[in-house]
Amino acid sequence: MFKTVVKNSPNHSDRGGVTVDTIMVHSTGGSLRGSLEWLCNPNSKVSAHYLIARDGTVYKLVPTGRAAWHAGKCRVPDANRRSIGIEMEQLYGDEWTEAQRETLLRLIAVLKRAVPSIKYLVGHREWNSSKIDPYRMDMDELRKQTGLEKL
Repeated sequence: MFKTVVKNSPNHSDRGGVTVDTIMVHSTGGSLRGSLEWLCNPNSKVSAHYLIARDGTVYKLVPTGRAAWHAGKCRVPDANRRSIGIEMEQLYGDEWTEAQRETLLRLIAVLKRAVPSIKYLVGHREWNSSKIDPYRMDMDELRKQTGLEKL
C-alpha cells in the first residue's frame, strides 16, 4: 500500500473524550529531515499524526488515539482533540508530488475505515487564519476525491 516508518513524537496528549471527526492537512514549510526533527523535539511542543514525504513514504509520529499538537490557535474548539493531523513535506512554492497525492488519498481511505466518525477534511488555513498551508492544494477537489466534507 505505502511505506510506513514509525518515529515517536513526545508531543501529544489525551483526547479528553472528544470524538475524532476531522482530518487536517498541513504543509511542513521545511525539509523532511528538519520537519521530523522539529515534530519529534519535546521543546517544540508541536507534532502531527503523520508526515508524508515527497517520495510517498508515510512517517507515523503520534498514535491516532492521542491528540497531536498540530492545529495551533484555531477558530474551532478542541481542534487538536477532534482531528488527525497530516503534514505534507513541502517548501512554500513547491508542488506536491504525484506520490504524495496518491499516498494522501490512500491514507485518508485507511483512516476513514479505521475511524468511522471522520466526516470532515480541512486545510490548516481553513481553521487557523494566521496560516497559509497547505500550499497549492485545492481542498474542495481533495474533499470531492475523498468523499469528506468541509466543516
